[in-house]
Parts: sequence; C-alpha cells; structure tokens
Amino acid sequence: MSHTIQRRHAHDLHRLNEVNYQLVMRLIPDLLTLGNHAISQTGSGSALHLQIIERSPYTTALSLTHHFQLGTVKLPIPDLWLRIYHDVCVAEAIAQLDGSSPAHTRAYDWHKGLDTTVKCQLNRFTEKWLRHCLHEGHCFRDDGVHSEFLLDR
Repeated sequence: MSHTIQRRHAHDLHRLNEVNYQLVMRLIPDLLTLGNHAISQTGSGSALHLQIIERSPYTTALSLTHHFQLGTVKLPIPDLWLRIYHDVCVAEAIAQLDGSSPAHTRAYDWHKGLDTTVKCQLNRFTEKWLRHCLHEGHCFRDDGVHSEFLLDR
C-alpha cells in the first residue's frame, strides 16, 4: 500500500511541475534568449527580479524574487530557485532561500534534491506565487516593453 501512495505522490508532483512549467513559460516566454539578469516592473506591484543561475542545453536554473526594503537592507523575498527542464517541459522548485521554507532549514545541495514532502510543499507554493506574479502583470520578454533588462549580455 505504501508504494502505491508513494507512486501517486510522485505522479502528483510531476503534474504540478508540468503546471509550473506552463506558468514559467507564460511569465518568461523568452527564457532561452534572455540575458542573465532582468527586472519586470508593473505599475501596481513590486519589481520582480530574475537571475539565471545556470544554463545547459536541456535545463536552466534561475532565481525569481522581489526585493523589499527594510531600512538600508534589501531583502529578497521569496528567493525562489527553479530548474526548468526544457526537453520534458517541467519546472521544479529546487530551493526557497528566504529562511522560512522547509527547503532552507538545512544545507541544500540542489543536485541531490529534497524529499518528496518538501518538494510538494515548495512546488505548491511555487504554483501559487507564479500565478500571483502573472496576475500582477509581470512578464519577462526580450522586447524592452514588459521588462527592463540589465546590460549583461
């Protein structure tokens, strides 16, 4: 029975990662052609910062965050790290580095991964937050209209 539950859990997580991929591609349709840093600014909300952490032929690892000012310090909240698998069309949350998530409670080697329960929690949060960012009007396009790209190409 426990193997059946584990398989179902893994299937649900894979489906969630497929949904997150679709949301990422709506948020960052020009992901493969963007520079390594970009900022999306909407009229109503906080700027959304994108940083490419790693690129390979089949994957892209990136960070998405808002920067909130607390006195003289800018806090990245949430600092969400995603790995995009272009060949299988999934996006997996691999870390949330804001100090409050289960993925941040221990030293995180993102090449080894997290346990399934933490992955599910993190990827459910990711889906909700990506939908929020899209609802706020954020979009990273390589056209200069929707976002401001830093000169690092």
